[in-house]
Amino acid sequence: MRQKKFVVIGGGTSGWITALSLRQFFAHAQITVIYSQDKGIVGVGEATTPHFVDFLKETGVDLADFMRSVGATLKKGISFENWNGDGQKYFHPFKETLREFSIPRIFGHTCFDFYLKKLIREQLPLDDYTYAARLAYANKVDVDHCHFAFHFDANQCANYLENLARARGVQVVVGEFRQAVQDSAGNITQILTQDSAFECDFVFDCSGFHRAIIGGVYGQRWISYREHLPMKQAITFWQDADPSFPPYTGCIAMKAGWMWRIPLQGRVGCGYVFDSDYIDADEAKREAEHFYGQRLDVRKVLKFDAGRYENIWVKNCIAVGLSGNFIEPLESTSIWLQLSLLLTLRQFLSNIDDLDSHSTALFNELIGQDVDEKMEFVYLHYLTKRQDSAFWRDFREKTVLPQRIARLLPFIKRGDLKFHNLRSADLPSHFALRSYVSVCAGLGLFEKPMAIEHLDTIEPAPAAYKAQIESQLQQSRSQAQFLEALGCPVAPGNTEMSTP
Repeated sequence: MRQKKFVVIGGGTSGWITALSLRQFFAHAQITVIYSQDKGIVGVGEATTPHFVDFLKETGVDLADFMRSVGATLKKGISFENWNGDGQKYFHPFKETLREFSIPRIFGHTCFDFYLKKLIREQLPLDDYTYAARLAYANKVDVDHCHFAFHFDANQCANYLENLARARGVQVVVGEFRQAVQDSAGNITQILTQDSAFECDFVFDCSGFHRAIIGGVYGQRWISYREHLPMKQAITFWQDADPSFPPYTGCIAMKAGWMWRIPLQGRVGCGYVFDSDYIDADEAKREAEHFYGQRLDVRKVLKFDAGRYENIWVKNCIAVGLSGNFIEPLESTSIWLQLSLLLTLRQFLSNIDDLDSHSTALFNELIGQDVDEKMEFVYLHYLTKRQDSAFWRDFREKTVLPQRIARLLPFIKRGDLKFHNLRSADLPSHFALRSYVSVCAGLGLFEKPMAIEHLDTIEPAPAAYKAQIESQLQQSRSQAQFLEALGCPVAPGNTEMSTP
Protein backbone atom coordinates (compact mmCIF):
# COMPACT_ATOMS: atom_id res chain seq x y z
CA MET A 1 0.00 0.00 0.00
CA ARG A 2 1.27 3.47 -0.91
CA GLN A 3 2.43 5.56 2.03
CA LYS A 4 -0.28 8.03 3.07
CA LYS A 5 0.78 11.69 2.88
CA PHE A 6 -0.70 14.18 5.31
CA VAL A 7 0.07 17.90 5.40
CA VAL A 8 -0.74 20.03 8.46
CA ILE A 9 -0.71 23.78 7.85
CA GLY A 10 0.09 25.68 11.03
CA GLY A 11 2.45 25.17 13.92
CA GLY A 12 0.42 26.32 16.91
CA THR A 13 -0.98 24.03 19.58
CA SER A 14 -3.67 22.72 17.22
CA GLY A 15 -1.10 21.89 14.53
CA TRP A 16 1.09 19.84 16.83
CA ILE A 17 -1.85 18.14 18.54
CA THR A 18 -3.13 17.17 15.09
CA ALA A 19 0.27 15.91 13.91
CA LEU A 20 0.78 13.82 17.05
CA SER A 21 -2.75 12.40 16.76
CA LEU A 22 -2.13 11.47 13.13
CA ARG A 23 1.04 9.67 14.18
CA GLN A 24 -1.08 7.69 16.65
CA PHE A 25 -3.69 6.89 13.99
CA PHE A 26 -1.31 6.20 11.08
CA ALA A 27 1.98 4.75 12.29
CA HIS A 28 3.61 4.61 8.86
CA ALA A 29 2.18 7.70 7.19
CA GLN A 30 4.26 10.65 6.01
CA ILE A 31 3.20 13.64 8.10
CA THR A 32 4.46 17.12 7.26
CA VAL A 33 3.80 20.25 9.33
CA ILE A 34 4.29 23.54 7.51
CA TYR A 35 4.32 26.71 9.54
CA SER A 36 5.54 30.26 9.26
CA GLN A 37 7.61 31.86 12.00
CA ASP A 38 6.11 35.21 11.03
CA LYS A 39 2.65 34.19 12.20
CA GLY A 40 2.63 34.21 15.98
CA ILE A 41 0.58 32.07 18.34
CA VAL A 42 -2.55 33.80 19.65
CA GLY A 43 -1.63 32.70 23.17
CA VAL A 44 -4.96 33.27 24.96
CA GLY A 45 -5.54 29.53 25.32
CA GLU A 46 -3.19 29.04 28.25
CA ALA A 47 -5.86 27.44 30.43
CA THR A 48 -7.08 23.95 29.53
CA THR A 49 -9.52 21.26 30.63
CA PRO A 50 -8.75 17.69 31.79
CA HIS A 51 -9.14 16.46 28.21
CA PHE A 52 -5.69 17.88 27.41
CA VAL A 53 -4.20 15.86 30.26
CA ASP A 54 -5.84 12.75 28.80
CA PHE A 55 -4.33 13.56 25.41
CA LEU A 56 -0.83 13.91 26.87
CA LYS A 57 -1.18 10.59 28.69
CA GLU A 58 -2.40 8.81 25.57
CA THR A 59 0.47 10.33 23.61
CA GLY A 60 2.97 8.94 26.11
CA VAL A 61 4.04 12.28 27.58
CA ASP A 62 5.57 12.37 31.05
CA LEU A 63 3.36 14.91 32.82
CA ALA A 64 6.08 16.02 35.24
CA ASP A 65 8.48 16.64 32.37
CA PHE A 66 5.78 18.59 30.55
CA MET A 67 5.13 20.81 33.57
CA ARG A 68 8.83 21.52 34.08
CA SER A 69 9.33 22.30 30.40
CA VAL A 70 6.43 24.67 29.77
CA GLY A 71 6.13 26.49 33.11
CA ALA A 72 2.81 24.79 33.82
CA THR A 73 0.68 24.80 36.96
CA LEU A 74 -2.27 22.62 37.89
CA LYS A 75 -5.83 23.85 37.42
CA LYS A 76 -8.77 22.54 39.44
CA GLY A 77 -11.47 24.69 37.87
CA ILE A 78 -12.57 28.30 37.45
CA SER A 79 -13.32 30.96 40.03
CA PHE A 80 -16.02 33.38 38.81
CA GLU A 81 -15.79 36.65 40.69
CA ASN A 82 -18.32 39.47 40.92
CA TRP A 83 -20.50 38.16 38.09
CA ASN A 84 -23.63 39.29 39.93
CA GLY A 85 -22.07 42.63 40.85
CA ASP A 86 -22.14 41.77 44.56
CA GLY A 87 -18.43 41.12 45.12
CA GLN A 88 -19.10 37.40 45.65
CA LYS A 89 -17.50 34.49 43.84
CA TYR A 90 -18.42 30.95 42.92
CA PHE A 91 -16.38 27.99 41.71
CA HIS A 92 -16.90 25.79 38.66
CA PRO A 93 -14.82 22.70 39.52
CA PHE A 94 -13.62 19.71 37.59
CA LYS A 95 -14.84 16.29 38.70
CA GLU A 96 -13.89 15.14 42.20
CA THR A 97 -13.57 11.49 43.21
CA LEU A 98 -12.94 11.69 46.94
CA ARG A 99 -16.11 9.71 47.64
CA GLU A 100 -18.79 7.95 45.63
CA PHE A 101 -22.32 9.22 46.27
CA SER A 102 -25.44 7.08 46.21
CA ILE A 103 -29.15 7.20 47.02
CA PRO A 104 -30.06 3.96 48.84
CA ARG A 105 -32.55 1.70 47.04
CA ILE A 106 -32.63 4.04 44.03
CA PHE A 107 -29.14 4.79 42.64
CA GLY A 108 -26.06 2.87 43.68
CA HIS A 109 -23.48 5.37 42.41
CA THR A 110 -22.81 8.51 40.31
CA CYS A 111 -25.09 10.71 42.41
CA PHE A 112 -22.82 13.74 42.81
CA ASP A 113 -25.33 15.86 40.88
CA PHE A 114 -27.99 15.02 43.46
CA TYR A 115 -25.53 15.91 46.21
CA LEU A 116 -25.08 19.38 44.69
CA LYS A 117 -28.85 19.78 44.45
CA LYS A 118 -29.22 18.80 48.11
CA LEU A 119 -26.64 21.42 49.10
CA ILE A 120 -28.58 24.06 47.18
CA ARG A 121 -31.92 23.00 48.65
CA GLU A 122 -30.49 23.16 52.18
CA GLN A 123 -28.77 26.49 51.40
CA LEU A 124 -25.32 25.09 52.10
CA PRO A 125 -22.50 26.82 50.17
CA LEU A 126 -21.15 24.62 47.39
CA ASP A 127 -17.67 26.08 47.77
CA ASP A 128 -17.51 24.81 51.39
CA TYR A 129 -19.02 21.39 50.78
CA THR A 130 -17.17 20.32 47.64
CA TYR A 131 -13.59 19.09 47.72
CA ALA A 132 -12.35 20.67 44.47
CA ALA A 133 -13.49 24.14 45.52
CA ARG A 134 -12.05 23.82 49.03
CA LEU A 135 -8.73 22.64 47.58
CA ALA A 136 -8.57 25.40 45.02
CA TYR A 137 -9.31 28.27 47.39
CA ALA A 138 -6.76 26.85 49.85
CA ASN A 139 -4.17 26.87 47.02
CA LYS A 140 -3.76 23.12 47.42
CA VAL A 141 -3.71 20.28 44.90
CA ASP A 142 -4.65 16.60 44.93
CA VAL A 143 -4.09 14.70 41.69
CA ASP A 144 -5.53 11.48 43.11
CA HIS A 145 -9.01 12.61 44.10
CA CYS A 146 -9.74 15.42 41.63
CA HIS A 147 -9.49 15.70 37.90
CA PHE A 148 -7.10 18.43 36.85
CA ALA A 149 -5.96 20.44 33.88
CA PHE A 150 -2.98 22.67 33.15
CA HIS A 151 -2.18 26.34 32.87
CA PHE A 152 0.77 26.72 30.52
CA ASP A 153 2.66 29.12 28.31
CA ALA A 154 1.27 28.67 24.79
CA ASN A 155 4.58 29.28 23.01
CA GLN A 156 6.53 26.94 25.27
CA CYS A 157 3.84 24.29 24.88
CA ALA A 158 4.01 24.56 21.08
CA ASN A 159 7.80 24.18 21.22
CA TYR A 160 7.49 21.14 23.48
CA LEU A 161 4.95 19.43 21.21
CA GLU A 162 7.01 20.30 18.12
CA ASN A 163 10.07 18.59 19.59
CA LEU A 164 7.94 15.57 20.44
CA ALA A 165 6.53 15.45 16.91
CA ARG A 166 10.01 15.70 15.37
CA ALA A 167 11.18 12.84 17.59
CA ARG A 168 8.31 10.72 16.28
CA GLY A 169 9.19 11.22 12.66
CA VAL A 170 7.00 14.17 11.73
CA GLN A 171 8.61 16.28 9.02
CA VAL A 172 8.69 19.98 9.93
CA VAL A 173 8.98 22.71 7.31
CA VAL A 174 9.33 26.36 8.21
CA GLY A 175 7.78 28.18 5.29
CA GLU A 176 4.95 30.42 4.17
CA PHE A 177 1.83 28.77 2.71
CA ARG A 178 1.27 30.17 -0.79
CA GLN A 179 -1.20 28.02 -2.68
CA ALA A 180 -3.21 24.83 -2.70
CA VAL A 181 -3.19 22.94 -6.01
CA GLN A 182 -6.49 21.12 -6.63
CA ASP A 183 -7.59 18.38 -8.98
CA SER A 184 -10.75 18.49 -11.10
CA ALA A 185 -12.87 17.31 -8.15
CA GLY A 186 -11.58 20.11 -5.91
CA ASN A 187 -9.37 17.90 -3.76
CA ILE A 188 -5.98 19.30 -2.81
CA THR A 189 -3.05 17.46 -4.38
CA GLN A 190 -0.20 19.82 -3.52
CA ILE A 191 0.62 22.51 -1.00
CA LEU A 192 2.99 25.17 -2.29
CA THR A 193 5.24 27.32 -0.13
CA GLN A 194 7.49 30.11 -1.38
CA ASP A 195 10.10 27.65 -2.64
CA SER A 196 8.76 24.08 -2.35
CA ALA A 197 5.84 21.84 -3.30
CA PHE A 198 4.46 19.10 -1.05
CA GLU A 199 2.26 16.32 -2.37
CA CYS A 200 -0.63 15.38 -0.11
CA ASP A 201 -3.52 12.97 0.19
CA PHE A 202 -5.18 14.89 2.99
CA VAL A 203 -4.73 18.35 4.52
CA PHE A 204 -5.43 19.67 8.01
CA ASP A 205 -5.95 23.42 8.19
CA CYS A 206 -4.49 24.50 11.53
CA SER A 207 -3.62 28.01 10.37
CA GLY A 208 -5.59 29.70 13.15
CA PHE A 209 -7.41 32.92 12.41
CA HIS A 210 -5.76 32.97 8.94
CA ARG A 211 -8.05 30.06 7.94
CA ALA A 212 -5.92 29.54 4.87
CA ILE A 213 -7.71 26.51 3.40
CA ILE A 214 -11.21 26.22 4.86
CA GLY A 215 -11.87 29.91 4.29
CA GLY A 216 -9.26 31.02 1.76
CA VAL A 217 -9.49 28.06 -0.63
CA TYR A 218 -12.91 26.55 -0.01
CA GLY A 219 -14.74 29.71 1.06
CA GLN A 220 -17.05 27.98 3.51
CA ARG A 221 -19.97 29.83 5.13
CA TRP A 222 -19.19 31.38 8.50
CA ILE A 223 -21.91 31.06 11.15
CA SER A 224 -21.47 34.01 13.49
CA TYR A 225 -22.38 33.75 17.17
CA ARG A 226 -22.42 37.53 17.56
CA GLU A 227 -26.17 37.68 18.15
CA HIS A 228 -25.58 35.50 21.23
CA LEU A 229 -22.05 36.48 22.31
CA PRO A 230 -21.27 40.13 21.53
CA MET A 231 -17.62 40.06 22.64
CA LYS A 232 -15.41 41.34 19.84
CA GLN A 233 -12.01 42.26 21.31
CA ALA A 234 -9.54 41.37 24.04
CA ILE A 235 -6.40 42.95 25.42
CA THR A 236 -3.71 40.74 26.93
CA PHE A 237 -1.11 41.59 29.56
CA TRP A 238 1.15 39.89 32.08
CA GLN A 239 1.73 40.31 35.79
CA ASP A 240 4.45 39.09 38.11
CA ALA A 241 4.20 35.49 39.25
CA ASP A 242 1.95 34.74 42.22
CA PRO A 243 4.11 32.69 44.65
CA SER A 244 1.02 30.92 46.01
CA PHE A 245 0.27 29.56 42.49
CA PRO A 246 -3.55 29.41 42.80
CA PRO A 247 -4.72 26.17 41.16
CA TYR A 248 -7.57 27.77 39.25
CA THR A 249 -8.32 30.22 36.47
CA GLY A 250 -9.72 33.51 37.69
CA CYS A 251 -12.61 35.05 35.71
CA ILE A 252 -13.52 38.51 36.98
CA ALA A 253 -16.58 40.33 35.65
CA MET A 254 -15.91 43.90 34.51
CA LYS A 255 -18.04 46.77 33.20
CA ALA A 256 -18.06 45.60 29.56
CA GLY A 257 -17.01 41.95 29.81
CA TRP A 258 -14.61 39.98 31.97
CA MET A 259 -10.92 39.44 32.77
CA TRP A 260 -8.98 36.21 33.02
CA ARG A 261 -6.08 35.45 35.38
CA ILE A 262 -3.94 32.40 34.60
CA PRO A 263 -1.16 31.71 37.13
CA LEU A 264 1.93 30.14 35.57
CA GLN A 265 5.25 29.35 37.23
CA GLY A 266 6.96 32.48 35.93
CA ARG A 267 4.12 34.97 35.48
CA VAL A 268 0.37 35.48 35.57
CA GLY A 269 -1.22 35.70 32.14
CA CYS A 270 -4.12 38.15 32.07
CA GLY A 271 -6.57 39.60 29.62
CA TYR A 272 -9.79 41.56 29.34
CA VAL A 273 -12.45 40.31 26.91
CA PHE A 274 -14.94 43.05 26.08
CA ASP A 275 -17.68 44.26 23.79
CA SER A 276 -16.13 47.06 21.75
CA ASP A 277 -19.57 48.62 21.23
CA TYR A 278 -19.21 49.93 24.79
CA ILE A 279 -15.49 50.54 25.35
CA ASP A 280 -12.32 50.53 23.27
CA ALA A 281 -8.94 48.95 24.03
CA ASP A 282 -7.62 52.06 25.79
CA GLU A 283 -10.66 52.23 28.07
CA ALA A 284 -10.35 48.51 28.80
CA LYS A 285 -6.71 49.05 29.75
CA ARG A 286 -7.59 51.93 32.10
CA GLU A 287 -10.32 49.89 33.76
CA ALA A 288 -7.94 46.96 34.28
CA GLU A 289 -5.27 49.33 35.67
CA HIS A 290 -7.81 50.78 38.10
CA PHE A 291 -8.79 47.26 39.18
CA TYR A 292 -5.20 46.18 39.80
CA GLY A 293 -3.92 49.55 41.01
CA GLN A 294 -0.90 49.52 38.72
CA ARG A 295 0.26 50.38 35.22
CA LEU A 296 -0.17 47.56 32.71
CA ASP A 297 1.72 46.82 29.51
CA VAL A 298 -0.77 45.59 26.91
CA ARG A 299 0.94 42.95 24.78
CA LYS A 300 -1.77 42.34 22.20
CA VAL A 301 -5.12 43.70 21.10
CA LEU A 302 -7.12 40.86 19.60
CA LYS A 303 -10.18 41.33 17.40
CA PHE A 304 -12.44 38.37 16.73
CA ASP A 305 -15.87 37.24 15.60
CA ALA A 306 -17.21 34.36 17.65
CA GLY A 307 -18.60 31.62 15.47
CA ARG A 308 -17.85 28.54 13.37
CA TYR A 309 -17.75 27.36 9.80
CA GLU A 310 -20.81 25.46 8.66
CA ASN A 311 -18.52 22.72 7.32
CA ILE A 312 -15.03 22.06 8.58
CA TRP A 313 -14.50 18.87 6.54
CA VAL A 314 -14.53 19.85 2.88
CA LYS A 315 -13.16 17.55 0.15
CA ASN A 316 -9.84 16.23 1.54
CA CYS A 317 -9.37 18.93 4.18
CA ILE A 318 -10.39 19.31 7.82
CA ALA A 319 -10.03 22.56 9.78
CA VAL A 320 -8.88 22.09 13.38
CA GLY A 321 -8.84 24.70 16.13
CA LEU A 322 -9.20 28.41 15.44
CA SER A 323 -9.27 27.64 11.72
CA GLY A 324 -12.72 26.15 12.16
CA ASN A 325 -14.27 27.94 15.12
CA PHE A 326 -13.76 30.33 17.99
CA ILE A 327 -16.12 31.02 20.88
CA GLU A 328 -14.17 33.11 23.40
CA PRO A 329 -11.72 32.20 26.19
CA LEU A 330 -14.42 31.72 28.86
CA GLU A 331 -14.46 28.07 30.05
CA SER A 332 -11.24 27.24 28.15
CA THR A 333 -13.03 25.44 25.32
CA SER A 334 -10.57 26.01 22.46
CA ILE A 335 -8.15 23.09 22.98
CA TRP A 336 -11.01 20.93 24.23
CA LEU A 337 -12.81 21.45 20.91
CA GLN A 338 -9.67 20.45 19.01
CA LEU A 339 -9.35 17.26 21.00
CA SER A 340 -13.06 16.49 20.71
CA LEU A 341 -12.81 16.83 16.93
CA LEU A 342 -9.83 14.48 16.75
CA LEU A 343 -11.56 12.01 19.08
CA THR A 344 -14.60 12.02 16.80
CA LEU A 345 -12.35 11.59 13.76
CA ARG A 346 -11.31 8.17 15.04
CA GLN A 347 -14.73 6.90 13.99
CA PHE A 348 -14.25 8.34 10.50
CA LEU A 349 -10.71 7.25 9.61
CA SER A 350 -11.88 5.09 6.72
CA ASN A 351 -13.54 8.16 5.21
CA ILE A 352 -10.17 9.89 4.93
CA ASP A 353 -9.64 7.42 2.06
CA ASP A 354 -13.08 7.26 0.46
CA LEU A 355 -14.25 10.85 1.27
CA ASP A 356 -17.81 9.54 1.52
CA SER A 357 -20.12 12.54 1.35
CA HIS A 358 -22.71 11.10 3.78
CA SER A 359 -20.05 10.43 6.40
CA THR A 360 -18.40 13.83 6.02
CA ALA A 361 -21.83 15.48 6.34
CA LEU A 362 -22.41 13.55 9.58
CA PHE A 363 -18.98 14.57 10.86
CA ASN A 364 -19.70 18.23 10.13
CA GLU A 365 -23.05 17.96 11.88
CA LEU A 366 -21.55 16.39 14.99
CA ILE A 367 -18.73 18.94 15.26
CA GLY A 368 -21.18 21.79 14.65
CA GLN A 369 -23.39 20.53 17.48
CA ASP A 370 -20.36 20.27 19.76
CA VAL A 371 -19.30 23.88 19.13
CA ASP A 372 -22.88 25.14 19.42
CA GLU A 373 -23.36 23.43 22.79
CA LYS A 374 -20.23 24.97 24.20
CA MET A 375 -21.25 28.40 22.92
CA GLU A 376 -24.62 28.01 24.61
CA PHE A 377 -23.02 27.04 27.91
CA VAL A 378 -20.77 30.10 27.69
CA TYR A 379 -23.85 32.26 27.03
CA LEU A 380 -25.43 30.95 30.24
CA HIS A 381 -22.68 32.65 32.27
CA TYR A 382 -23.86 36.08 31.13
CA LEU A 383 -27.35 35.70 32.61
CA THR A 384 -26.30 37.64 35.69
CA LYS A 385 -27.98 40.11 38.02
CA ARG A 386 -25.52 42.92 37.21
CA GLN A 387 -27.06 46.28 36.41
CA ASP A 388 -24.10 48.56 37.12
CA SER A 389 -23.08 49.34 33.52
CA ALA A 390 -24.71 49.74 30.12
CA PHE A 391 -23.27 46.45 28.86
CA TRP A 392 -24.83 44.37 31.61
CA ARG A 393 -28.13 46.28 31.54
CA ASP A 394 -28.41 45.75 27.79
CA PHE A 395 -27.18 42.16 27.52
CA ARG A 396 -30.44 40.24 27.77
CA GLU A 397 -32.32 42.74 25.64
CA LYS A 398 -29.74 42.98 22.85
CA THR A 399 -28.72 39.34 22.56
CA VAL A 400 -30.70 36.39 21.26
CA LEU A 401 -31.30 33.56 23.69
CA PRO A 402 -29.86 30.35 22.16
CA GLN A 403 -32.52 27.72 21.54
CA ARG A 404 -30.95 25.18 23.89
CA ILE A 405 -30.76 27.66 26.77
CA ALA A 406 -34.34 28.78 26.05
CA ARG A 407 -35.43 25.15 26.48
CA LEU A 408 -33.42 24.75 29.68
CA LEU A 409 -34.36 27.96 31.50
CA PRO A 410 -37.87 26.88 32.61
CA PHE A 411 -36.39 23.75 34.18
CA ILE A 412 -33.57 25.77 35.75
CA LYS A 413 -35.96 28.30 37.27
CA ARG A 414 -38.12 25.49 38.71
CA GLY A 415 -35.04 23.79 40.18
CA ASP A 416 -35.78 20.69 38.13
CA LEU A 417 -32.80 20.41 35.77
CA LYS A 418 -32.07 16.77 34.93
CA PHE A 419 -29.42 14.90 32.99
CA HIS A 420 -31.99 14.21 30.28
CA ASN A 421 -32.51 17.94 29.72
CA LEU A 422 -28.95 18.07 28.38
CA ARG A 423 -29.36 15.43 25.71
CA SER A 424 -29.99 16.20 22.06
CA ALA A 425 -31.19 13.76 19.43
CA ASP A 426 -27.66 12.89 18.33
CA LEU A 427 -25.11 14.05 20.86
CA PRO A 428 -25.00 14.10 24.67
CA SER A 429 -23.94 17.37 26.20
CA HIS A 430 -20.21 17.71 26.61
CA PHE A 431 -20.67 19.86 29.69
CA ALA A 432 -21.89 17.63 32.49
CA LEU A 433 -24.97 18.33 34.59
CA ARG A 434 -22.74 19.18 37.55
CA SER A 435 -21.29 22.03 35.48
CA TYR A 436 -24.72 23.47 34.71
CA VAL A 437 -25.74 23.14 38.36
CA SER A 438 -22.57 24.84 39.59
CA VAL A 439 -22.94 27.82 37.24
CA CYS A 440 -26.69 28.21 37.71
CA ALA A 441 -26.27 28.09 41.48
CA GLY A 442 -23.46 30.63 41.36
CA LEU A 443 -25.61 33.03 39.33
CA GLY A 444 -28.71 32.47 41.46
CA LEU A 445 -30.78 31.19 38.54
CA PHE A 446 -32.65 28.58 40.58
CA GLU A 447 -35.80 30.40 41.64
CA LYS A 448 -37.51 27.53 43.48
CA PRO A 449 -36.22 24.84 45.86
CA MET A 450 -34.46 22.00 44.08
CA ALA A 451 -36.87 19.26 43.04
CA ILE A 452 -35.33 16.28 44.83
CA GLU A 453 -38.28 14.90 46.77
CA HIS A 454 -37.76 11.16 47.35
CA LEU A 455 -34.18 11.61 46.14
CA ASP A 456 -32.65 13.51 49.05
CA THR A 457 -31.32 10.60 51.11
CA ILE A 458 -27.82 11.15 49.77
CA GLU A 459 -24.98 9.10 51.20
CA PRO A 460 -22.70 10.42 52.48
CA ALA A 461 -24.69 13.28 53.97
CA PRO A 462 -23.26 16.80 53.57
CA ALA A 463 -21.93 17.02 57.13
CA ALA A 464 -20.12 13.68 56.81
CA TYR A 465 -18.62 14.59 53.45
CA LYS A 466 -17.52 17.98 54.71
CA ALA A 467 -15.71 16.29 57.58
CA GLN A 468 -13.94 14.02 55.10
CA ILE A 469 -13.03 17.04 52.99
CA GLU A 470 -11.45 18.79 55.97
CA SER A 471 -9.49 15.69 56.88
CA GLN A 472 -8.21 15.16 53.35
CA LEU A 473 -7.39 18.84 53.01
CA GLN A 474 -4.91 18.57 55.87
CA GLN A 475 -3.05 15.86 53.95
CA SER A 476 -2.90 17.77 50.66
CA ARG A 477 0.09 19.77 49.47
CA SER A 478 0.11 23.37 48.39
CA GLN A 479 0.70 23.92 44.70
CA ALA A 480 4.05 25.53 45.57
CA GLN A 481 5.10 22.34 47.40
CA PHE A 482 3.84 20.23 44.50
CA LEU A 483 5.90 22.20 41.97
CA GLU A 484 8.98 22.06 44.19
CA ALA A 485 8.66 18.27 44.46
CA LEU A 486 8.55 18.04 40.65
CA GLY A 487 11.80 19.97 40.41
CA CYS A 488 10.22 22.92 38.61
CA PRO A 489 12.60 25.90 38.16
CA VAL A 490 10.56 28.27 40.34
CA ALA A 491 11.01 27.64 44.05
CA PRO A 492 8.08 28.54 46.33
CA GLY A 493 8.01 32.27 46.91
CA ASN A 494 10.55 33.05 44.17
CA THR A 495 9.16 35.26 41.40
CA GLU A 496 12.49 36.20 39.85
CA MET A 497 12.38 33.63 37.08
CA SER A 498 12.93 35.20 33.67
CA THR A 499 9.70 35.96 31.84
CA PRO A 500 8.78 33.27 29.28
